[in-house]
Amino acid sequence: MGYLLLLLYSLLAPVIAALYAVFFLLSPRRGLMKALGGELGERLGLGAPAFAAAPVWIHAASMGEVKAAAKLAPELAALYKAPLLFTSSTAAGRAEAARLGAEARLAPLDFYPCAAAFIAAVKPRLLLLVETEIWPATLYAAARAGVPVFIVNARLSPSTSALYRALAPLARLAFAGVRRVLAQTAADAARYGSLAGLAGKVTVTGNLKHDMLGVSASGQDKVKVFIAAGGWGDAPVFTAGSTHPPEEPVIIDAWLEARKSVPGLKLVIVPRHPERLAETEKLLESRGVAYTRWSRASGPAADCLLVDAMGLLQALYAVSTACFVGGTLDDTGGHNLLEPALFGKPALFGPNYRNARHAGDALLKQKGGFLSETAPELAKTLTSLLTDPASLQAASHNASATLAVLRGATAKTIAAITTAATPQ
Repeated sequence: MGYLLLLLYSLLAPVIAALYAVFFLLSPRRGLMKALGGELGERLGLGAPAFAAAPVWIHAASMGEVKAAAKLAPELAALYKAPLLFTSSTAAGRAEAARLGAEARLAPLDFYPCAAAFIAAVKPRLLLLVETEIWPATLYAAARAGVPVFIVNARLSPSTSALYRALAPLARLAFAGVRRVLAQTAADAARYGSLAGLAGKVTVTGNLKHDMLGVSASGQDKVKVFIAAGGWGDAPVFTAGSTHPPEEPVIIDAWLEARKSVPGLKLVIVPRHPERLAETEKLLESRGVAYTRWSRASGPAADCLLVDAMGLLQALYAVSTACFVGGTLDDTGGHNLLEPALFGKPALFGPNYRNARHAGDALLKQKGGFLSETAPELAKTLTSLLTDPASLQAASHNASATLAVLRGATAKTIAAITTAATPQ
């Protein structure tokens, strides 16, 4: 039954790919298909690169997944003294991989003849699939070729888990060559562990992206100059980073309410998309809020700073007393909840943090982060922190401690791979 399902899947894969291409050609995003002609050879697995030694092959869906493996990849390649091959499903992912110094290609179509021919040409030492990249034909082709396969930084949604449980014969065949699934969280591990062919192969190693967090020096001097010239001195600063339109009324109203208890409180708003700055300006004006735009700041500043430049968020978090992380009060799913913790700052965020569920849950559990859904709730949390130095100090310590606990996924992942890849 498994072989029949794999055959049906392989026959459908080219059809699905063609329909996907037609969909994009007929959509407003048709510009993404301009390079299709030049990419077709790579998509079919043709012209595979030649290596002097068997490479470590890492497949990552797009730019975000490539970045997640950016620290792991060169360390693993150095350990095995092997070249590094990255494949990605998107041109943006391929470009990001090339910036890492790897041989970068578009991934071959998950059609057994294409995948098998690519693997036969490349002869990889290992294959690492990043996060959610479960490709049945490629997995089966790797197993047939004796290539050890690892799913790293692995995560799995309940719906995808249910689908593979329903297709258990196909899952058992696809996962036969998987040595280890190295999951981000215990919940992800449980979902993978429930799939056919993966019993006893799943380990929790954490999220590789947490190891990529680092302090950037970008903008720090400029922010310090602004603080001094603007006359903000030692006033408490509340920075709302990567905000989206539905969130800003909540943030502004919460700040105005909190100022009743903390009169000197300053607000910094850093919209996720600077091109919609005019919308934020109208909102501030409708609330009667005087503000200073970053690009026009000169001399004394208003109590609200609206940032219309890129690359300053970390520097602003560093000088803040408390931070709000955007994308959590709308349907975005949250941005980097741990970034304020780099500077020992408590993070406030809304209930929709699905893109950073593990980090958000850890911050809440350790009381280094605080959940607020409405302006009154946000104002109450902010006021509580800013009027109680002991609580603020504890929250700052807890944020830093949470980040420290969540780090280390890269070392754990490498240890698991080297142990499982060693012939028994």
